[in-house]
Amino acid sequence: KMQARRLLGALALMLCVVGAVGFWGKKAPPAPKLTPAEAHFVALGDKFKSFHKDPVNIALHFATTPLALIAAVSMANKACKTSLITMAATVLYCISLTDKGIPPQNVVASTVMMAAIGIMAQSTQCLSWGVHVAIFLVGYVGQELAHVATGEPTMQSSYQGDATFLSQLGEHTYYLVPLVFDAVMPRHMDRASGIETKGWMMDWMVRVYHLLPFMAVLVMNFVSKDGAMCFPWQFQRSRVLMCKLTSKEDVEALDNIRSWTMKQGPSKVTSSHWWHTPPTPETTLVLPDAQRQAFDKIAKCKTITDMFYNAFSPSWTIDVLNGMNEVYVSSPSTVKKTSDEVFYTKHIDGPYYYVPFASCFRMIIGMDANEEITTVFDMVPTEQAAQKGDVLAFDFHRECHYIRKNEGKINKDFRIVLKVHYCVYPKWAMPFGLLLGWLSTRYNKAFRALFLFTISPNTAFEHFSAWNVVFWTKVVYAIEAWFGYNNVAYFAGLALLGAYVDYRIFMVGTSFVHYLRYINTYYHRTNVAYVVFKRDVLIFKTAAIAQIAFWYAHAVTSGFTAWPAQLDTVGLSMILGGYALSVYTTHQLGVDGTYFGIELGFVKAKLHYVQSFPYGVIPHPMMVSQMVALLGFHKLDAFRTAWPYLIPAHLCLYFIHMVQEHFEIHAGKPLLAARKAAA
Repeated sequence: KMQARRLLGALALMLCVVGAVGFWGKKAPPAPKLTPAEAHFVALGDKFKSFHKDPVNIALHFATTPLALIAAVSMANKACKTSLITMAATVLYCISLTDKGIPPQNVVASTVMMAAIGIMAQSTQCLSWGVHVAIFLVGYVGQELAHVATGEPTMQSSYQGDATFLSQLGEHTYYLVPLVFDAVMPRHMDRASGIETKGWMMDWMVRVYHLLPFMAVLVMNFVSKDGAMCFPWQFQRSRVLMCKLTSKEDVEALDNIRSWTMKQGPSKVTSSHWWHTPPTPETTLVLPDAQRQAFDKIAKCKTITDMFYNAFSPSWTIDVLNGMNEVYVSSPSTVKKTSDEVFYTKHIDGPYYYVPFASCFRMIIGMDANEEITTVFDMVPTEQAAQKGDVLAFDFHRECHYIRKNEGKINKDFRIVLKVHYCVYPKWAMPFGLLLGWLSTRYNKAFRALFLFTISPNTAFEHFSAWNVVFWTKVVYAIEAWFGYNNVAYFAGLALLGAYVDYRIFMVGTSFVHYLRYINTYYHRTNVAYVVFKRDVLIFKTAAIAQIAFWYAHAVTSGFTAWPAQLDTVGLSMILGGYALSVYTTHQLGVDGTYFGIELGFVKAKLHYVQSFPYGVIPHPMMVSQMVALLGFHKLDAFRTAWPYLIPAHLCLYFIHMVQEHFEIHAGKPLLAARKAAA
């Protein structure tokens, strides 16, 4: 409950400390030469580089160093039973780097990595001590093995027997993350701050500027931690929520509303609506006090609030939007052209996808023995024919869905449901929650008027309006189904940064997302939005391969200025052969089988149901084939010179995920063990 205050307090403390350092720190006189701190870091960096010349060794350090640090920080969290101490230490450490003569781009990269390490350590502190020690040893020993594999001595070996061993080890450890980045980053050492510092205020502003990405990572973690916002690399749960009302009080309230509704004589020709709160002054179909109280009792019952708390957090605010709530009645199926027909088109209910940190949920509560009408959520996928007491809630502005008639099933009586609406948000996001609630209510009233205007068009204008409603409904749905509004915003933001700051921001931000999504989804695997997962990883994988292919062609043709004098036939054979085998493997498994369909429970088949080539011959053929193809790109000298660490980074992430799959590292019970126990 104190997360918002803690975050604001931490950021305020950071600004105060930075300001104090800038005010009290001694300023070196302006000079074209390096400051003592800069000269010291340059000397230390040159020494580090003399032991880390091989790109493979450096690339492995980007995996082993964070792994060891995550384990160390996580063990500290576990011992202290809180992550506040280590996060505070991380903040102070990152602030201290701004005054050590480290180039600004290195400060940014190092502090962002430390923020990521601190965040990941919060998630791993629940692991056992044995697992922690094992992870630490893998990271620490992995660094040693990287040197052995590449034939390079370790930097630690250069001062192993010195009398100042401990002080040099401490300095080596303190600067380790910046030194790893220094090995791959060009230096711009005119000033460590990037500009001449003139006074404490300018120094304060420069330090804060270089810490902005670090603070951005902390803020992104904060807003995404309990579901207020979800980034493409994170595990994304289904936001379709279900429960059932079974208590005596809730069932009696449902019976009260249904009995009253039937006495009103609902239309047998079209749908009928009774509103909780009249949408306009002219509205007369409004629930009387007794039924409104029963409605309120259901909307605020413990079963429903617990459903939201379990999906998000008990500290979240749940506002009931009475201006959207109604009793909805559709006539028996023997009557044609009911309003249900309109919603057979796949659609999203509302347009306010981009209002952040809050969600408007529409809830359907069944009140009868409905078997004919099912609500389908094709991006999860899941569905439900809401019967008496069934509760089905989904995001009004983000969830793709449609209504389906079940063949062979006929409702002989009226289908009556409660449509209840909520705005849910963390307490710190109250302005966004109130805004979304107001916008949603206004939109629902406006769309209701448009719906009534176009449901039975007569004039040319009414026909045009009806066509527009259907057309834009399909367009809005198609964008979400095929690309996702979240991805649109993500790619657009990175494209702007890439265009106006540095293209490499776009490349890094889009090249590795699918690996992180693989790892997160395979690990959590519960209540997955499976179709969304497949859509996203295919988009980001395509973007990653397309960029690699573009820069490979750029290297082969000398910047698209000449035909290649000679092709790298071996490299091209690795590329074509690797991807050909990958495509064939996908054909063997099927697309769903390829993307964890069996592990996540969406494909009803045995884990190793494919035994023909390449399975049984090549271990993990899908990943091995793509790693071979990536090495084919890396084999070309011109490509490797231009992008020395791009392919090694891809390979490291592929290897991490391969190990995860091989040893079935995930939050649930291992699939094989579970099936053996069931047998």
